[in-house]
Amino acid sequence: MEWTPTNNKEVLTTVIESECTVLHITDCHLFEDTKVVKNGVNPFASLGAVLTAACAAKTPDVVVASGDIAHDPVPTTYRVFCDLVRSFHEGPFLVVPGNHDIWDSMQPIFELHPVEFSSWTIVPLDTHVEGLVSGEVSYETILWLRECLERTKENVIVVGHHPLVDIGVAWLDAHQVQNATDVLSILQMHQNVQAYICGHVHLESSKQHNRLKLWTTPSTCWQFANDIDTFALSPLTPGWRWLELHADGTIDTRVERLSESQVAGIS
Repeated sequence: MEWTPTNNKEVLTTVIESECTVLHITDCHLFEDTKVVKNGVNPFASLGAVLTAACAAKTPDVVVASGDIAHDPVPTTYRVFCDLVRSFHEGPFLVVPGNHDIWDSMQPIFELHPVEFSSWTIVPLDTHVEGLVSGEVSYETILWLRECLERTKENVIVVGHHPLVDIGVAWLDAHQVQNATDVLSILQMHQNVQAYICGHVHLESSKQHNRLKLWTTPSTCWQFANDIDTFALSPLTPGWRWLELHADGTIDTRVERLSESQVAGIS
C-alpha cells in the first residue's frame, strides 16, 4: 500500500485487498503553535499520545479523521497534523472538514475522495458550513453522494463531521446536520450503506436509525459531558475508535481511551 503525493495532496493510489481495520480519530483542535494549552490539554501532545497508544496496540489499514482538525485553521496547522499522523501511519488516510476548519487551508493537502478496498468503501461527506457551528450538506454534495453510492457495489461506511441524529445532549443536538432527513433518506435508500461515523460532540455515542448504525467518537483532546444539556467538560480522557470491517458487511467497533498515566504528559 503506497500513497503518492500529487500536487502535494494525499491521494490514494492503490486498493487494499483484504478486510480492513480502521482507526477513527476526530476533533483534534490543533493550534499553529504546538505548545498551546486549552481546557487543560495540549492538543498536539494529546494527539501524539493517542496515536502512540493506538498504533502500539494495532496497525490500522486506514486512518479516518472526521473534522475539527484545527483550532487555528491555517495551512501550517494542517501540515503539522498530516506530518504527525504520517509519522505513525503510511497507508490510506481520509480527512473531512469540521466547523472549526477552513477548507481553503486544507485543500492544498487533502482531497475528499472515497477510500476503496476489496469489500468496503469509506465515503467522505462534507457537513461543514464555514462560519456556522451546525452542519448542513449542500445540494451539490447530496447529488455527489447519491451518484457515489449508486456506483458503489461494496459495503459502505460514510464519514462526516456532524451527527445526523440526536445524541441526547441538547446543546450539541442543536448543532447536528440541519438537513439530516435528506441525508438519511439517501443512506437508507442504499442497502449497502452499513454505518455513519462522525465527531463534533467530543463524546462516545451509539445510535441506530432503522438499519443504519451511527457512531460518534471521543475527541483526541478535551471531552464534553453527556449528562447535562448545557456546555460542560468531562473528566474522561482523550479517545479513539477502532472499526473492524468484515467481508460479510458486519462491523466490530470499540472506543479506547488514554490511561491516566498516558494523560500525564499532555497538559
